[in-house]
Amino acid sequence: MGELIEHSDNGDGNIDFIRVGEAKTPVSVKVYQDIYHQVTGRTEQIRERYSDNILVEFSEIEQLHIKIKQLCDIHKIVACNEVISVFHEKERKEQFTSFDRFCNYNSNAASPTVSMVLKYNFSIIPAGLDAPQEYVVSIRLTSRVAMLQQIEKDVPRFVGSRFLGIVALNTAEVTIEYADYVIARGFLEAFDEWIRGCKKTTPIWMLNVSRKWSEYIPGTAKIISGILITWCAFQTIPIYFNPATTQPDTWARFFVVFAGAALILVPLMGSVGTLIEEASSFFERD
Repeated sequence: MGELIEHSDNGDGNIDFIRVGEAKTPVSVKVYQDIYHQVTGRTEQIRERYSDNILVEFSEIEQLHIKIKQLCDIHKIVACNEVISVFHEKERKEQFTSFDRFCNYNSNAASPTVSMVLKYNFSIIPAGLDAPQEYVVSIRLTSRVAMLQQIEKDVPRFVGSRFLGIVALNTAEVTIEYADYVIARGFLEAFDEWIRGCKKTTPIWMLNVSRKWSEYIPGTAKIISGILITWCAFQTIPIYFNPATTQPDTWARFFVVFAGAALILVPLMGSVGTLIEEASSFFERD
């Protein structure tokens, strides 16, 4: 739809027509309202998220764009447009109104790319119908490393790294606003096929297990250290408590040594376990 330029009335306050677009084409108010409700009408939505460790280069993005365009060839498209947005650190954003303009994007920018969004708007006339339907395909690709670095700078120190890892879990997301589920499903399957074809980092089984159980590492480390201290104390009881050593200073040494060990080693092992938990949470997920 074009830009609203002016309107005209018949003298009684009722508007007869309005002029739209750069050509100032006259359009009746009823037609304009019908078009407005057609374009902004309520639609359904479907969304799919991915946490794969995909390695995306410009050639993969170009291939994704080609897939979307090829899928449009099987439908009757009466209008379409696309917007590509690139988000950098410190809320810096670059936006392109076509993929050709995006191809001229300076990829050597010093600021790392946090995410990018490809948004396609289509007005499609399905087979057997004469009224167009509006479809919006939004694709978001996120760099987990850049996202974590940005979140670390913004959030307070008391926020755990496990929470940060959950926030930056998704690396790709596709959202489709549709009127016909069959058509929307085609876009969804095309994106899913593209995800499967992307390069991915090799998963490490041991890291996966440690991430799954990392929240229990600090508590487990404390329990293990407490068990070890108790076992050592039990083993040294015959040395400190026997008929030949009944002096109070000997007993005092026993309690001071093992009480001090419990007060120092247990929290220390908990801190070590927390460091291990944070380290495992920042590894990339499968």
